Amino acid sequence: MNSNNYLKAINWTIFILVVLTGIITASFSMYKLLNIPAFGEEAQSRVEFRWGSIQMFTVIALLISSVLLAKGWKRLFPFNFPIAIILLGFCYVLFFLTFTTGWVGFQGIFGFFIAFLIGMILGISYSIFNRIERRR
Repeated sequence: MNSNNYLKAINWTIFILVVLTGIITASFSMYKLLNIPAFGEEAQSRVEFRWGSIQMFTVIALLISSVLLAKGWKRLFPFNFPIAIILLGFCYVLFFLTFTTGWVGFQGIFGFFIAFLIGMILGISYSIFNRIERRR
């Protein structure tokens, strides 16, 4: 198995793990907000649809970035998946900004931060890997 196949396997594994983690945490948060009665400070967080300029700006940025990523998907290998993971982080924060109100929105920001870190770590490690491969 050559190095490209290893990189593809690593990319798909991490991508699937990030997607599943995002779906599970968002589902759990929405379930908790909808079904468990909250009192006091916990009642500040609730499910509520909000659409404003920040959501519109984020959707436009996501669409433009996704189109550019789709056009250059093969040329960007192996950096295409780290970029896709960062875009997934933007989708995660957009979900929480659009459908929730209150402190639970920080979960979306935290999820974006984690996705951004994973994407950056993958990108940096792939850069180091490419540099080592070129020197051989």
